[in-house]
This record gives sequence, C-alpha cells and structure tokens, in this order.
Amino acid sequence: MDLESHKVIASDVVVTTTDTIRHTEVITSWLTSHKPLILCGPPGSGKTMTLSAVIDNHPEFILATLNFSSGTSPDILYKVFAQYCEIIDSPDGLIMQPTRQSYSEDKWLIIFCDEINLPAVDKYNTQRIIMFMRQLIEQGGFWRNTDNKWIRLRRIQFVGACNPPTDSGRVSLSHRFMRHTPLLMVDYPAENSLKQIYRCFNNALLKLHPNLKSHVDSLTNSMVEFYILNQQKFTVDIAPQYIYSPRELSRWIRGMYEAMEPLEVMTIEELIRLWGHEGLRLFQDRLISNIEKNWCDIKLNEVACKYFTNIDIEQVLLRPILYSNWLSKVYCFKYSV
Repeated sequence: MDLESHKVIASDVVVTTTDTIRHTEVITSWLTSHKPLILCGPPGSGKTMTLSAVIDNHPEFILATLNFSSGTSPDILYKVFAQYCEIIDSPDGLIMQPTRQSYSEDKWLIIFCDEINLPAVDKYNTQRIIMFMRQLIEQGGFWRNTDNKWIRLRRIQFVGACNPPTDSGRVSLSHRFMRHTPLLMVDYPAENSLKQIYRCFNNALLKLHPNLKSHVDSLTNSMVEFYILNQQKFTVDIAPQYIYSPRELSRWIRGMYEAMEPLEVMTIEELIRLWGHEGLRLFQDRLISNIEKNWCDIKLNEVACKYFTNIDIEQVLLRPILYSNWLSKVYCFKYSV
C-alpha cells in the first residue's frame, strides 16, 4: 500500500497482511451467513478495526456500536432497537426490523457489542444482558414488557468483541450463550507483519522529507525491535500498566508526524533524536523503577547503533532529550543548558 503522509494519523487505515486477509474472509463469511460471532483477543490487536473495515465494504450492513461495562443492562439494547428499528404488524405477528424509511428493504442491522464479557454477574450468577441476547439469538425475539406481546426479530444480528477472560475484570460468558456464537481469535500481528504494516506507515511519514526516504527500513526495524524488547521484558505480572500492543507503534509514528510535518527540512540526526524521544516517552515513562528506566535507556541506544550506522549515536541521543512547543508554536528539540 502507498499512503499519503496525513494518513499516518488516521485511525481507520488497515494495511493488508496475511492475518488481516484471513480475519476478513472468516468474518465476511459469518456475517453474510447472518450468524452471530465473537472476536476475542488482547487489547490493541485490531478486533474493532477489522470488523469496521469488513462492514464498510458491505453496504447491506448497518453498524450500531455498543460499549459494554460492568453495569450494562438489557435497557441498552432496547435503546438501540428504538433508534434503528421499527415494529410492523404482519400476518406472522409483530416483527421488529431496520426502519424502512431510513434503510432499504434488504439492510441488516449489526449490533456490535464491544467488551462483551465486562458486565458483572447478578446474585443468580448470570449476566442479564447476555441472557437477554441469548434469548434473542436462540428464540428469535422477546416479550415486550409493556403489553407482554411477542416481538420477532428480522434482519438483526449480533457481533461481540472481548479480551480473554483471564484479563482483569472479565467474566467468562455462559456456555448456553457461547454455543450459538463461533469464536475467532484475533491475536497481535507477528513480527514480520508488524514490519510490513509500519514500513507502510513510515514510508508515508518520510514523504514529508524525501531526503530521508532511504532510512525507512532502519526506522521500521528499530521501532519494531525496541517495541518487542519492552513487550518481552515488562509484563502485567510486574505492574498493571505494562500492557504493550501495536497501538504503541502507531502512537510513536503519530508523535513523530506532529513534529516533522511543520518542518521544511530535517537531517538524519534530527530524525534519530526525535525517534528516540518519542520512544522513551511511550515506553520509559510508564516504568516504575530507576533500574527499569536505565535498562530502557541502554536498549534504546543499542537498537539505534544496530540500525543507524555511521552515526554518532551517543552524541545524537545525549540525554536529556527535550522537545516542547512552549517557546514556539512548533513542537521541536530544545537544547538544555
């Protein structure tokens, strides 16, 4: 893919890899079969982004997104029905379907339940909203509480996304519900996929300064390696904030874009200094001990020496590296006294 520079700060760009093609094909098959499904994976693995990309390519789907929490109740589904659906009186009884005045006859409403395993259990050890969704899927409708009439659903299906149940605050979903929903594991991209994705973004980033285009591979490989080193070294067993996902690499590139975009010219030394600063802000600033911070400092210099050759890394990355826009409107390097 060839992206324009401003696309590196967009949140809806999907770079095609082997993993995204697999996920897209499976999700498309389930959606077009009008079956419910659940995407499960660690935070930042691209579950929501992949689903949104699939639905954007299929105009017959309408997406309604719900963000579940520990206190979510069935009332949230009634509100979605009221916003997107209408009830018609047919020879087969009362039917709820996507509103005909707003959508065509063949449209399907996809209710996307993000963080579907967050709702807390009640005193009966059940999640009320999950049991309500189970009834909607299993029986195809619900009893309207105002007049106790049966409402049958038409062209409405459910999709969920969640972190693994081992994560903090998560609740294992009932097997009675799960038997209706196939489960797709969406994991973090492998190292090769990460390099493919972020080489594409870095290629767009360096369009701002064509004289640096030859360093796109060095920039990509150094970012991915430093990310993997931190991900392997610091885990949630040490501290709860030690959660590393590809979002860190996206934030890294966006931070560099904000500094590079206003500049007319940039040298390789300035690029490396900016790369080092944004990397430290993302990874070192969340560390809790001086020993861990020193390790991060050392690894940053080692990775820089490995990929940016013929550069005096010790001088370029001399600490402290200070960037700010307090003295000007441009986010740039400030020399310390």
